[in-house]
Amino acid sequence: MSTPIETDVLIVGGGPAGMMCGITAAQFWPARRVLLVRPEEQAVVPCGIPYIFGTLGGTDEDLAGRAPFLSFGGKILIGHIASVDRNHRIATLEDGTHIAWNRLVLATGSTPYLPPIDGRELPGVFQIHKDYDYLDTLLGETLPGISRLAILGGGFIGVEFSDELRKRGIEVHLIEQRPHLLAGSFDTDASLAVEARLASLGVKIHTGATVTAIEADASGQRVGGVRLDDGRNLPVEGVLIAIGTQPDTRLAADMGLTLSRSGGIWVDGFQQSREDSQVFAVGDCAHKQDFFTRHASHALLASQAAAEGRIAGMNLYGLKLPRTNAGTIAVYASQIDDLAFGVAGLTEHTAREIGFEVFIGDARLPDHHPASMPGTHEVHCRLVFDANSERLIGGQVIGGATTAEILNTLAVAIQLRATATDLASFQFGSHPRLTAPVHPIVAATGEALRRRLSPS
Repeated sequence: MSTPIETDVLIVGGGPAGMMCGITAAQFWPARRVLLVRPEEQAVVPCGIPYIFGTLGGTDEDLAGRAPFLSFGGKILIGHIASVDRNHRIATLEDGTHIAWNRLVLATGSTPYLPPIDGRELPGVFQIHKDYDYLDTLLGETLPGISRLAILGGGFIGVEFSDELRKRGIEVHLIEQRPHLLAGSFDTDASLAVEARLASLGVKIHTGATVTAIEADASGQRVGGVRLDDGRNLPVEGVLIAIGTQPDTRLAADMGLTLSRSGGIWVDGFQQSREDSQVFAVGDCAHKQDFFTRHASHALLASQAAAEGRIAGMNLYGLKLPRTNAGTIAVYASQIDDLAFGVAGLTEHTAREIGFEVFIGDARLPDHHPASMPGTHEVHCRLVFDANSERLIGGQVIGGATTAEILNTLAVAIQLRATATDLASFQFGSHPRLTAPVHPIVAATGEALRRRLSPS
């Protein structure tokens, strides 16, 4: 064997989880060498991928920065890890290069789920891979020849791609099996608001529909349409499958690491693997537990991945009890046209379905004051509280530019186990051009307590 490259910390994968782990490791353990191996020279920002095709207009506009990692002394090697020998602490790249490591972090991400639909192998059927060259080809060569496109999956990715691709003049058909778009993340009223806005922009929405086959055109060589379970055939020239992703655990399985029944690499609160305290896993490839129930969570989010990267980076050479993974809250946010929407924690429907006794508060108010201020949007904030402890367990927001920051405030409150009493009186800053006249969280909490004390 050739002389191996030596490093203290080896990170496999350069997405949000891997890069954040590298930055944190370099900050917290400055005397340690940190090497990140990823297969691509240029890495894209995962959450920005839909916007390459509309708002940004190019793959080069969605590149993830690496300067912070390099500025802390981290190093990046372009390559693909083919195998890992845990006993001898050696990783081998496909080109035969060997890397000797002391701590290993798996950040191998996820792969798109491809359902067993007839015709999925036809040219014109594509998925979303977090790969610069693939996305650049898709944007520059594939999409320009498509005038009608079917998107399979009405989650966040499908919804965002629908909005972005229609900006390119493509007739978009968005197909979702459930009764409503975003049904797994929102209560029905929020889903209806998103559906209405997309429809007003020209997107053709097909909910409660299943694609039974992707059919070829007259040549038999390309996509010509999709067949639905009600017998309809939608003539399209391309199909984007955006049903979801699954953890990429191939390397972990080859290493003999325990995989959870939900598919991710089993990790503890410090992101350590079960078999080896010097092997960590972060991001989409790692098992997730719900913050509230400890059930398996299937939310694969860049924000959660980055948080796990920070946790692992802090604990590589010594466990720090305050720096553990408390579980996945799942904070989602997006925007269609000027309609922003998002959720933190549990929706009312999900909370009741799990078995929580809850009380709810809604508030609708302008996000600036007075309401005649230019750029004002209505904010609808719905909060969900546990009836026994009065703890906040979820919130849903539909509004304008302030939506994401309201959601982030809710996420902090959930993590700190804030109660309705805490939130009803919390102090907030106010400015006519920047904030609502009363903070939406305070207003919704007040309504929740009013309903609780004086049920009608």
